[in-house]
Amino acid sequence: MKHSNRLTRREEYSRVLASGGTYIGQLAVMKAVPNSLELSRVGFIVSKKVGGAVERNRAKRILRESLRTTGLKQGWDIVFIARAKAATVKCAEMERVVKHLLGKAQILSKANEKTSSKAD
Repeated sequence: MKHSNRLTRREEYSRVLASGGTYIGQLAVMKAVPNSLELSRVGFIVSKKVGGAVERNRAKRILRESLRTTGLKQGWDIVFIARAKAATVKCAEMERVVKHLLGKAQILSKANEKTSSKAD
């Protein structure tokens, strides 16, 4: 994921967490808010409830990989908050959950909306 596609500052995270719409899944919670940019930016929050450093990093890698294979509409700031089970699942399961959350928020690109609705 390119650096320009990431949320990096505390203010960016705070804005999304305070005013973003909330979408709840089994493995993650997603908060999303429109931005005024030509691209979508994504951030991840993985607390110690998920596990130690190894488990938290694994959860972030799984989330990043599931987003890499999923197309997003432009102009959104999105924060994924991993739940405790996030580090123990396979990448395909997390990808299914991420697509479901993005579909609920109507942030999936048109090409991926069709495949997401078939999976659910």
